[in-house]
Amino acid sequence: MKKTLNKNYLGFMLTTAAVFLVGLILTLCGVTAAKNGGGFINVITFLLAFMPILIVLIGMLGFDLSALKVAPFAFLLAVLLTITYFADVTLTAGQAASAIWAQTWAGIVSALYIVGLIFFSFLILEMMKVSGAMDIVKNKIATISGDRRVQLILVGLFVPIFMEGAAGAGTPAAIAAPFMVGLGFDPILAVVIALMSDGVCTSFGGAGLTTMSGSAQLVADGITTTVDTNFAAAGMFHMVGILVMPFLILAMAYGKKGFKGKGIVGYALYCGVVGALLMLLFSNYVGGFITDMGTGLGGIILAVLGLKIFKIETPEELFYKVPESKEKPKFGFVRALSPYLFILVIFPVVLTGSKYITVGSGETAMPLWNFVVSKVTYNGWIDILLFIVSLLSILSLSYGFNQYCKSFWASLKKVIGVLVIMASLLAVANIMKIVYTTDAEGRSISMITRLAYDLANIAGPLYPAVAVLIGGIGSFITGTNLGANQLFAKMHIAAAQELNCNAIMTFAAGNGGGSLGNMICPNNVTAACATVGMTGRENEVMKRVALMFLVTCVLYMILGMLYTFVIFPNVGPDTLHMLACIG
Repeated sequence: MKKTLNKNYLGFMLTTAAVFLVGLILTLCGVTAAKNGGGFINVITFLLAFMPILIVLIGMLGFDLSALKVAPFAFLLAVLLTITYFADVTLTAGQAASAIWAQTWAGIVSALYIVGLIFFSFLILEMMKVSGAMDIVKNKIATISGDRRVQLILVGLFVPIFMEGAAGAGTPAAIAAPFMVGLGFDPILAVVIALMSDGVCTSFGGAGLTTMSGSAQLVADGITTTVDTNFAAAGMFHMVGILVMPFLILAMAYGKKGFKGKGIVGYALYCGVVGALLMLLFSNYVGGFITDMGTGLGGIILAVLGLKIFKIETPEELFYKVPESKEKPKFGFVRALSPYLFILVIFPVVLTGSKYITVGSGETAMPLWNFVVSKVTYNGWIDILLFIVSLLSILSLSYGFNQYCKSFWASLKKVIGVLVIMASLLAVANIMKIVYTTDAEGRSISMITRLAYDLANIAGPLYPAVAVLIGGIGSFITGTNLGANQLFAKMHIAAAQELNCNAIMTFAAGNGGGSLGNMICPNNVTAACATVGMTGRENEVMKRVALMFLVTCVLYMILGMLYTFVIFPNVGPDTLHMLACIG
């Protein structure tokens, strides 16, 4: 096994070196990305622009290497290509080095905040395990339904959706995946399911911040009068994603066995329809700010009530039997679940309420939200709240302070390797945004925008479908749906105007694709694996979730074409809900 690993590692390093040599040789021959040679050179430029991220997939999927072994080489390749083939010739060597360092440092700082999220999620899970609270929770959920498939839909689908709306910033996988592991599910499966579910709701992440901020260009250009139109359009994509997700979850987890026995197919359909209708209702008629929270919480409640309607036959191998115990539980179910209840209450209340609490006075007055985010970023805000939850859990779980310190230190040691991975990957994403030239239309061109513009030029009238793919690539590289929206909003608008099609639905297609990209984003995969102690096995997760990404991506691409040209061609700036615009 070790010989195979060493052989794979050597092969990966040689592949990375070969990619750089291609760029270096072309540069020495006077051919660079900034000169735009046309024809075959454009193809080379496209491929080289994609390589800093593609090399991550090659290493993890092709050579079966962990993210810890792959990520530093991806960073090195990004730096080397930036100072050779993608160099900005107007900059001095010192200016170029400063730009690269600035983006690298920004990646390190962002990684620290994300690793904080992983660390505190890990700590809370450890506290629940040591205190015995997780056993109590597991047994109680089993009394709701001992069917593992039902448990997976309840916790794996609706909990991530709620957490995405309440906090975003990677919280869904960081909370839901460890929770599923605590319930006895395989850690790799738990991560895959959490990522899948998060992929069909991220457009409403962080109380709607993803679409609200990401679609600001549409409002500024007068294409939509308010952000509500963009929320409504995004909901039309994700309602279909949620509709099919229960079936994809069962197929991923158990294959054909997942649909064995009476009642389970009907129950999966019921949960999909409930989730879809809630997504439609909240996104189109209530508001994008609470769409995910309303869909997640409403989905949990209605999914539990649905068990009274559907009598599900459970195969023996998929039934969880509560272990018999003569010992009286240490505390009740609500108290055992208190750390996650704190999260469910504190996150939406504090994150929303802080926008209406003012700090300072006069010209320096600003919402508490803006003040905290300006100091520690949005991810840092989440870290602070998780730290508070961990302290409250000391009291609710009767957790000794000495034991808390031991768990704190044990959890801290487990995230050191994750910091290296996250810092490398985030630095790669940042470096790929460095502008190396401007095109004939005056647009700033970086590696990531080069990819998007080339795909747009190839797409032609299929652009609404390709917009889904562009959004997915943007999220895959930057790590966020918001980042993809902000990068490509102008391009989606320009392409729609060129095709004389609806820009609102075209942007919504890109927004939906950006959400799906969270499933396979290396940053998210690494973070989710770390929360369940599976650092080093990211390649296994990537292989399993990639198939589901492709399935949902194709579905959204079809929807993009149908919505833009057939079903909703008449969506206007003042539209508040989509159903009034059919046909």
